[in-house]
Amino acid sequence: MQREDAGNGQAQGFSPAHEPRSPEGIGAREVGERSELATWISGTHAFPADRDELVERARQEQAPDGVLSALRALPDRRFENLEEVAEQLGLGGGFHA
Repeated sequence: MQREDAGNGQAQGFSPAHEPRSPEGIGAREVGERSELATWISGTHAFPADRDELVERARQEQAPDGVLSALRALPDRRFENLEEVAEQLGLGGGFHA
């Protein structure tokens, strides 16, 4: 997404490594992975949750083996939101609108 800056004729927009309304420094692949993760563990009362609760929720939702494996690899601690889980899995951090 680009727009031309009135006055200097230069294009302004998002770098290829930054998708709009996504955490700084992650690209389309990471955005897709975060969305996939959210499909299986998000919801009204999903958080806070510990690793085992997240694995169980994903299992009940019939998440694919790759998602279950990633969740099982999380450290045994409590997560306050999806962003904390994504950061721990190396899927970027710091939401920027």
